[in-house]
Amino acid sequence: MAHILIAEDETAINNLIRSNLKLVGHSCTQAFTGPEALELAQSHTFDLVLLDVMLPGLDGFSVMERVASQGTPVIFLSAMQQVADKVRGLHLGAEDYIAKPFEA
Repeated sequence: MAHILIAEDETAINNLIRSNLKLVGHSCTQAFTGPEALELAQSHTFDLVLLDVMLPGLDGFSVMERVASQGTPVIFLSAMQQVADKVRGLHLGAEDYIAKPFEA
């Protein structure tokens, strides 16, 4: 199955995503800040990154700009629902942009 990086600063949401993904057989690594997500994404191989936009220390857009060249698929998860935010995320190379709240 896939190895997925979950970069989400809200512990309850991060844990919920991890639990749902583990139920279907995926392995997960959790990050709770932008710098932590960036370091993990640059030092490990992931099949997918689930990336919150509003991370402390370094926002998800900045993380994406720095890891896009690696070619790992990224899906943004964000409470930011403006069309401009979605366009920016997709323009940076994300596979999708999912607005919170969402269904597992």
